[in-house]
Amino acid sequence: MNAPMAVSKGPRRKFWSWGYEGQEIPESEVKSMHARVAQRLGMSDFTVLKDPTLDEIEIRAPRITPPASLTSFCTTAKWDRVAHSYGKSFRDLAMIYKRKYPNPPDIVAYPRDEKDISAVLDWCGENGYAAVTYGGGSSVVGGINPPDDSHYKGVVTIDLENFNRVLEVDPISRAARIQSGTLGPSLETQLKPHGFTLRHIPQSWEFSSLGGWIATRSSGHYATHLTHIDEMVESLRVVTPTGTIENRRLPSSGAGPKPRPGVYRFRGNAWHYYRSVDALAGAGEIPGQRGGFVQDFLSGRESRSADHTGWSLSS
Repeated sequence: MNAPMAVSKGPRRKFWSWGYEGQEIPESEVKSMHARVAQRLGMSDFTVLKDPTLDEIEIRAPRITPPASLTSFCTTAKWDRVAHSYGKSFRDLAMIYKRKYPNPPDIVAYPRDEKDISAVLDWCGENGYAAVTYGGGSSVVGGINPPDDSHYKGVVTIDLENFNRVLEVDPISRAARIQSGTLGPSLETQLKPHGFTLRHIPQSWEFSSLGGWIATRSSGHYATHLTHIDEMVESLRVVTPTGTIENRRLPSSGAGPKPRPGVYRFRGNAWHYYRSVDALAGAGEIPGQRGGFVQDFLSGRESRSADHTGWSLSS
């Protein structure tokens, strides 16, 4: 099978840990961490494992073959299948360093547009294959791991890395239309020339995607303004196995049920994000906040009550 035609042109990420290939941890840092862990655990009889190589890993042959209409953006290459087998949880990393890959995806698809996504989902649905969405691969809850279920005849991972653009910026309503596979750094880089920022920075920001944030109702751990991603989402267009859902592009509505909360927290097999409309903040226009230290909760409560500016003090 041919390699995918529409893949990212950036550096390739490590399949065994965080970061890009070629970004090695200095030996001095490894030794320092080894000493700290040994001291912390009160033990020294352990060794630092070597990073796995692709040649050391054995995976089963693909169980399924895509039709000719999908081969231009699908691949069964070993690296792609290995890289899409695990997320970044402790269990995932333990399995990676044990070189155990009992359930890799059979095919990795790199759709180039919405029609490609629909075509893959239709093919999977017609044949009883599992379809797994892959954004940045930073999941720590098994969200991108292929399901180990005999009910499925095969597994297709749908990597959204080609959906990486800010399509539109509305400076009047301060909203942007953004594709779901856009990673945190790229999103901010594309907004910066317009003088805007999303200011949503979870710990996985460097390698997590907007679609993944929305699917898991991500929290911005370094946020000093809005915390959860759903507080910034105005509209969603979602491609699903049974059709496309798109709600009206409004900041808020008091009429009827809200469709968006039904989309949050669905991660993996059910939803395939295409784009969203997110509220933006002007760069440099976020109100300042103050922080401080207090001895206990009651002192903190009194400090907040005495703070006439309305900003709370952090304990």
